[in-house]
Amino acid sequence: MVFMNDDSNIPGPVRPVDDATRDVREHAAEALRMLHENQDDGNTTRTHAVDSQTTYDIKQAAKEAMEMAAKAQEVAAGQQTGTDQFSDENLLNLILAEDEMIVVEPSPEMVIGRSDSGTNYKPEIDLTQYGAYRLGLSRSHAILRRNGQHLELIDLGSRNGTHLNGRKLAAQSPQRLHDGDLVRLGNLAFRIKFQSR
Repeated sequence: MVFMNDDSNIPGPVRPVDDATRDVREHAAEALRMLHENQDDGNTTRTHAVDSQTTYDIKQAAKEAMEMAAKAQEVAAGQQTGTDQFSDENLLNLILAEDEMIVVEPSPEMVIGRSDSGTNYKPEIDLTQYGAYRLGLSRSHAILRRNGQHLELIDLGSRNGTHLNGRKLAAQSPQRLHDGDLVRLGNLAFRIKFQSR
């Protein structure tokens, strides 16, 4: 069973995305067209035979529409990002929900992941208490690295991957962070916020 934290509670309104909205409407219209064709068919034997296929097609269209809407949400969140300048006067907030936030004072390099009581391992940014195990975080999932006036996120070859604004990161490939970025480690999502001291 796959779990995800409820990223709908992560602050940051999503702008409408015209292309995705159009695609979702087209899928919905196609599902309705299939349903109407099935209902208008006077041949009851054929109607009965088509029902299961039509139901399957409508479910597939709805599933594709939902996937496009989720992707559009992540893309839109990425479009709302701000500056990539992170100074010594800044703290980093990881916002998991409106009432769940981790404040981090970045050091040159910090591992993000979950602790392991069996080996007494604990990463510098420990997300264990936020359901890290069931949400698919590795013990050493990613690195947050300070590089001059910038922060970088690096996936450490994690099993369930690291996503930045809806795009999966290649392992060991540093990606610069911006204020407002949406990060997903496995299925645990949070928004990045640069905060002045």
